Amino acid sequence: MTVDITTRRAAARTSAVELRGVGKTFGTGAGAVTALDGIDLQVADGEFVCVLGASGCGKSTLLNLLAGLDGQTSGSVRVSAGRPSFMFQEAALMPWLTAQRNVELPLKLAGHGRAARQQRARELLALVRLDDVGGKRPHELSGGMRQRVSLARALAAATGLGTESSEGPGLLLMDEPFAALDAITRDVLQGELLRVWRATGTTIVFVTHDVREAVRLAERVVLLSSRPGTVVREWTVPADGHDAERQAQLHDDITGRLRQVITSHAA
Repeated sequence: MTVDITTRRAAARTSAVELRGVGKTFGTGAGAVTALDGIDLQVADGEFVCVLGASGCGKSTLLNLLAGLDGQTSGSVRVSAGRPSFMFQEAALMPWLTAQRNVELPLKLAGHGRAARQQRARELLALVRLDDVGGKRPHELSGGMRQRVSLARALAAATGLGTESSEGPGLLLMDEPFAALDAITRDVLQGELLRVWRATGTTIVFVTHDVREAVRLAERVVLLSSRPGTVVREWTVPADGHDAERQAQLHDDITGRLRQVITSHAA
């Protein structure tokens, strides 16, 4: 498929992520499956990028490469942001730990002392508006609250104690984290995520198949083709999210292109 990139951000910020000609193939011989092919993608420090595509296009594989959980078959992957961390559809909290201790866990594994990690966990729970539930365990929380705790924990892993580090800003990799929630809770958490991102400046790569979600959240939307995934097009989202007409036009444009991608694959 011909790559048609009509809009790119100006190179005003340093690069947190850079992929050049990245391919990923699973297996060998006749049974080999190519998930990604020729991916070129840059994400700036502090940028919020949504990767959009149909199911099975390699979005999650891309996140795994960025996290260092898997290696590419071809091309190069460079991640200069420090401490990549994941957030998934399921909160995946430790059921025997309180909310605060779940948030503390990555800080404990990083070797930080008890007092420092407790203070940081309290700060992050307050950031996601859960400063009053630190002593509760996951089963005592609603689904939306569990996802907020998961977000606080991911931020703890990505940002450490929140002090300046030679590793640079953290990288938060989000794999459809709100897909399992009801529409009202999802809407609330999208707004909360934007508020937290603006407060922390964390670099975010957010995978979704929901065009509306991508347009609401991202500074830039990247559309992948169906398998093997490659970058088909990018859109810069208007900074003024209150311009309903421009947002609607962008939504319709992306939706139309996504339908073309899906239709061409089905044919």
